[in-house]
Amino acid sequence: MAILTEQQLLGNKIGRWAIRNLARTVDRLARVLPLSWLRAIATGLAYLIYLLYPSRQRLARENIRKVFGDQFSTAQRRSIALRSTINICQTMIELFKMRYMTPEQVNALVSLEGAEHLWQALSENRGAVVITAHFGNWELAGARFAAEGFPVTVLARDSDEPVAALLINRARQHHNIEVLQREDIRQMIRTLRDNRGLGILPDQHAAAGGIELDFLGRPASTAIGPAVLARHTRCAIVPFFARRLPNGTFHSQVLPPLPLPQTDDRDQFIKQLTQQINDAMSEQIRRYPEQWLWLHDRWKVDPGNSA
Repeated sequence: MAILTEQQLLGNKIGRWAIRNLARTVDRLARVLPLSWLRAIATGLAYLIYLLYPSRQRLARENIRKVFGDQFSTAQRRSIALRSTINICQTMIELFKMRYMTPEQVNALVSLEGAEHLWQALSENRGAVVITAHFGNWELAGARFAAEGFPVTVLARDSDEPVAALLINRARQHHNIEVLQREDIRQMIRTLRDNRGLGILPDQHAAAGGIELDFLGRPASTAIGPAVLARHTRCAIVPFFARRLPNGTFHSQVLPPLPLPQTDDRDQFIKQLTQQINDAMSEQIRRYPEQWLWLHDRWKVDPGNSA
């Protein structure tokens, strides 16, 4: 998450030192403190972010207003933006805690519904792109998949600070989750041909190579990678979301695979499937708006230029 972007912090030695030592501190705390205490710390951090970065909160509230219109009052938009901030802070601390959790603890924390959809997709030996979003806790969702016996690989952008990247990936690898960089196309294809699940979060602004499609009712530059992979390998596209519950646990749900477009036209195939992916994510976000990352500047295009 970029409140003050990592690139801005890493532009100086003090920033690199801050990120490195913050990651080390959180990792040490995750080793010794119970999850409830860590979540309390994350909630305090969220309130601090709420106060120190009012421009991000204004962006979040404006995003909510443009998507939902008058459905929510000003006070409700503020509440959703704050709860979204709390969710992302808790998710980040829970990611570090994952390194010190057993598969049994993950299973107790995250329920899983619809696993048969992914097993069915993998039974065709073409692999599956598992689509999720910055929603609920996507990191624990991956660990829950792995605990269930699914072969899991995730696509991630590493922190530019090496120590932070190392600690984060150790948490994932502790649960036998393989991590790929977003630029490693060949390894993605190899992963699918090895009949693994490849987790991708395509809900953020695509700075390059994206196409403008509807996302939550507004045109947004959208990554086409999942659709390109599906066209190349004929793998399944399986939506999956892990929702945070009021009692501190999570309910994760695998949805049926999206139907692949029946067209030989490459551009139409990619456009139609990518829109289906956007629609699957949008449905969950509309139902549980406090679970999504509204602080992200998702809509960086002119609505008059929509495709």
